[in-house]
Amino acid sequence: MRGRNVPLAGGGGAFAYLELNQKPAAPAKPVALPPKPIVFAALPDLVVSIPDDTGDPPSSYVQLTLQFATTDPNAVTAFTSLQPIIKAQIISLLMNETGKTLADPANRDTLTKNCLAISNTVLAKSAGYTPPNPFTAAYITNLVVQN
Repeated sequence: MRGRNVPLAGGGGAFAYLELNQKPAAPAKPVALPPKPIVFAALPDLVVSIPDDTGDPPSSYVQLTLQFATTDPNAVTAFTSLQPIIKAQIISLLMNETGKTLADPANRDTLTKNCLAISNTVLAKSAGYTPPNPFTAAYITNLVVQN
């Protein structure tokens, strides 16, 4: 009898050893989702008369074209329907500029950021658009100051 139990005990011990010493499987890596495509909302040419310098009468014209980037196609649709409001606010912003200020690259960067803020604010306030700030970037695609 003793001889018969030895192989069984050895097999059970080997089984227990193998089962208890197994390392848990590494957790599966999360699958990265492909990035969403970037879509653009365009604000066509705006033409505004501006002064050359502070205190001068308007004697120059600025022509500005902007594009706003987003990954949300619904934001482009909302932008299109609210474009007159966005355009009016950006025109008001441009009327505070001068030919001299628009010549400075730092001021153009500020202008771009302000235009981005205007478009996101109009979408949030006028359309109650969520999530907030659907546009992540604004680009000046045309800026011409003409005397």
